[in-house]
Amino acid sequence: MSLFVTDGNHRATLAVVRALGRAGIKVTVGQEESRSIAGCSRYCAAMVRYPSPLTEGPAFKLFLRNEMRSGRYSVLLPMTDITTNHVAEDAAELRQFVHLPLPELARIRKAQNKGETLALAQRLSIACPATVTAMNGGAVEQALETLSFPMVLKPRFSRVFQGVWRYGQVQYANDRDELISKYQTAHSEIPYPLIQEKIEGEGRGMFLLLWNGELKAAFAHVRLREKPPSGGVSVCCKSIPLDKTLLEKSYMLLREIGWQGPAMVEFKVDRRDGQPKFMEINGRFWGSLQLATDAGLNFPLLLYRLALGESAPFSGDYKIGVKNRWLLGDLDHLAMRLHGPRDIDCSLFPNNSKIAAIFEFLRFYERDLYYSDLRSDDLKPFLFECKKYLSKVYRKVSVSWGGAERIPNEQRVAVARTGH
Repeated sequence: MSLFVTDGNHRATLAVVRALGRAGIKVTVGQEESRSIAGCSRYCAAMVRYPSPLTEGPAFKLFLRNEMRSGRYSVLLPMTDITTNHVAEDAAELRQFVHLPLPELARIRKAQNKGETLALAQRLSIACPATVTAMNGGAVEQALETLSFPMVLKPRFSRVFQGVWRYGQVQYANDRDELISKYQTAHSEIPYPLIQEKIEGEGRGMFLLLWNGELKAAFAHVRLREKPPSGGVSVCCKSIPLDKTLLEKSYMLLREIGWQGPAMVEFKVDRRDGQPKFMEINGRFWGSLQLATDAGLNFPLLLYRLALGESAPFSGDYKIGVKNRWLLGDLDHLAMRLHGPRDIDCSLFPNNSKIAAIFEFLRFYERDLYYSDLRSDDLKPFLFECKKYLSKVYRKVSVSWGGAERIPNEQRVAVARTGH
C-alpha cells in the first residue's frame, strides 16, 4: 500500500501525508526542491526530487513515467492545477502502472475555466454574481453599462499555459479609468478576464468527493479570516453543518461536468440579501484539507480506497465547530489588516478595527482549535515553514532597505512575483 503525492510544499499535501501516514500507508512526497514541508513530516516514508512542473514540464512528465514504471506505487495523486494538468495529459501512459484518482483532461480544464463554470451554474439556476464574460473588445463598455463600482476583474484561469505557465490575479476597480487600465493589464496576461460585481460576505466552501458519478463524501466550512483580508486563501476556518441546498447545487454542478475525485465548490454569502452566490470550482484537494480530517472526515484515505477499487458508502458525518488555523498565514493577514488600505470587507470585520485584529490573532487557544502546520507529534514541518517564512521576510526587508543589489537575480524575480 503506497502513494506518490506531488507538490510537497503545499499545506494540502502535508494534510494528505499525515492522514494516510497515520493510517499505515507509505507516502512518497515529490517536490522540485531538496526539502519540503510535507517531506519533513514524520509520516512521510520517502521524498523524491523531480524537475520543475512549472518550467520543465516535459522532463517532469518523463520523470513521472519512469517513477511509476518502477511498480512501487498504487496511486499517484497530483495536488495543484499545474501538476494535475501534466498528469492528466499523460494519463493514458501512467494508468498502465498506477491508479489515477482524477477525471479526464477535458473535464479538468472545464472545471478550471471560471467563465465556463459560471455559465454552467447559471444554466442550472444557481445564483451567481452579475458578470460580464464577453470575449471581445466590448467587455469594458458592457460592464460600465450593467455593473456598479467597485468591480472585480477575475482571470478565466488561475493558471494557464501559454508557452509558459501564467498566473492570474484577482483585481479590483473603483472607477472607469482604473477598470480600463486593469482590464488591459489583465488581458495581456490571461486573455479576456471576467468582470464581476463585488460580493461582500462570508466565504463558504462545499467540499465534495465524487466517484463514478456518486457522491461519496461532503464537508462544509466557513472562512473566518483570509489572506488577503478582502478575499483569498483561508487562514482560519470552521466546520459548519451541511447546507442541503448548497450541497445539492454543488453536486449537480460537479456531476454535470462529469467530475471524478475531490473538489471544492466556493460560494460567498451576499450580505445584501443573505443568498449564497457561486464563485468558482477548485478541482483538487483544498488548502484547508486538514480541517476536514480534524473534524473526523478523512478525505485522503477515502479517496485512496476508492482509487484501489474498494466500495464505500456516503460519508458526511463530522464534528461541527472545529477550527483550523494556518498560523503564519494568519500573521500575514494581521500585517495586512494593520498596514493595508481600509477597504476590507466590513461584513467580516466591522469597522476594520486594528485592535480587534490584534486580539483575534492572539487568541491562540480555543476549544476545538487545531493548527494546519503545527502539531505536537509532528513539529518538523512547522519549523521548516518558519525558516522559509523568515527567509522571505529577510529578502523583502533587504529590498525595501535598498539591498536588492545583494540579492541574486532569481531571488529578486521571486520577490517581485510573490511580494515576499
